[in-house]
Amino acid sequence: MAERKNITVNFYRLESSLDTFYQDLEFKLEALAEGGMDYGFFDGKSCELMFKIFEPIQSPERKLYLVSLIKEKIFLPVWYNREGLVQEAPLEGGSLGDVSYALIDTERQCILTLSGGFGPSVSGFSDFVRWLSGDSACGSSPIFIGNAYDQVNQWEIFRKINMSIEAPTGDFVSNVLDTDMGDNFKMLETLSGLKIDISVSMGHGKGSLDKAAVKNFIQSILDDNFAGKLKIMGKSFEEQATSEYDLYNARLKHKTEIVIAGTHISPDEARASLYEAYQLHLDDIEAAMQTGLEEE
Repeated sequence: MAERKNITVNFYRLESSLDTFYQDLEFKLEALAEGGMDYGFFDGKSCELMFKIFEPIQSPERKLYLVSLIKEKIFLPVWYNREGLVQEAPLEGGSLGDVSYALIDTERQCILTLSGGFGPSVSGFSDFVRWLSGDSACGSSPIFIGNAYDQVNQWEIFRKINMSIEAPTGDFVSNVLDTDMGDNFKMLETLSGLKIDISVSMGHGKGSLDKAAVKNFIQSILDDNFAGKLKIMGKSFEEQATSEYDLYNARLKHKTEIVIAGTHISPDEARASLYEAYQLHLDDIEAAMQTGLEEE
């Protein structure tokens, strides 16, 4: 029976300081897809991931590459029947995992991902791009509406962080805890919860939270994409009035509904949702690419 599910398509810029990065990445994606090596395994930050490259979307101007990542499930379901038998799920010849998908446009230097209870986040796809390209310094950053992120990134004084971190289901709490900042959310596991709200500030005292740590924290939270809220308060100098931005809501994203015919989202279902979002927000993608080129 088909199931309707709300999902969000997230937009990111691919970033590298190497002049030939985007051409090299497209060449390698094409070589794998057409050379009979369209799947394989690589080491991500926290675990081994499987990748699979599907038939690209061909437009008159370029190819868009659909890639999936699969992460092995840590906590496996059980197999049971009507006679009351309960046992481990049969895994002969394979394993169980969580799958996620991304659409990569090397010419427009962007990557689109799905969120809504699926597998590895954009950080996993960044690991894939680093592994495939050989550029260990490359990465991704969210595409924002307006200049909220740029404003926050220019601040010298950070007064407060107010965030909400949420796992879509109990099965995904381990995914949250496995992220770079996961140790900060251990109470989810301790109390068997799905959502945690954290506020850290300077209180009534003057001064700033650790600037470098805050910026690193913000980047990690945005990459892992488990935040429901990420409000930052700060300013450029002490005498300036304090401003507040909700960086999670300032990101470019596309909310839609997907009909899942089987037990998991299929490549065709992912392809349709990602490509629809890509076409609807093409102007925003091109503006972000242009901004990136001007900054280089």
